[in-house]
Amino acid sequence: MLRTRPAVLASLLLVAAVMLAGCQTRVVTTPGEQPANTVSARGTGTVATAPDQAEMTFGLTIQRNDARKALEDASAIARKIAEAIKKAGIPAEDVQTQNVSVYPQYSGGDKGTAPKVVGYSANISVRVKIRDIERIGAVIAAATDAGATEVSGPTFTLSEDAPAAAEAIDEAVADARRRAQAMAKSAGKSVGDVLSISEAGVAAPPLYAGDAYGRVAAADVPIEPGQIDVSAQVVVVFELK
Repeated sequence: MLRTRPAVLASLLLVAAVMLAGCQTRVVTTPGEQPANTVSARGTGTVATAPDQAEMTFGLTIQRNDARKALEDASAIARKIAEAIKKAGIPAEDVQTQNVSVYPQYSGGDKGTAPKVVGYSANISVRVKIRDIERIGAVIAAATDAGATEVSGPTFTLSEDAPAAAEAIDEAVADARRRAQAMAKSAGKSVGDVLSISEAGVAAPPLYAGDAYGRVAAADVPIEPGQIDVSAQVVVVFELK
């Protein structure tokens, strides 16, 4: 094991001091550590806007003595519903079959006797995305005329490229700046440049209109999309002057 003599150690320290004489001191922060002399503020922005699309579900339930017959008859009507919806102007990629189920119907079971299977019920639903909400009435009419007896929706939503999300983020950043300015003023300082911005979330809760059962005439269904509140949250780090 090598041992450094006192004279050699002193020489090394002198060389290091000369090398560092012309260098500037830097403060390096570890990841996640906020730099000194900054202020961090959370901002929230909310924008009310009209939805530009909707989702609906159309279903039917059929009872038969045989499980296979129940499923076959329900499937035939479900295909008619899907084709009618497509003819009403909905693209095939926005029409989806879901919730296919077959289950027995029981009778008896009282006074200690075992229940008996007296038939089978088959249920099938067709889910539809309607990108033009002006077509909702026509889609409801087409689906119910084709045999749909269970109507769920419409659920109004916003498409991903809706400009309301960007507007909500703009308001959230402005709100964060106002909060940062208030904190800086209390500390006798002012807000400088933005050092970092991170999005804490953008939300647009869907509006759900409700369910209907039995045949429904499109003229009897009022379609009022209303407005959706799009909210955004951001965290902004500002320089302090």
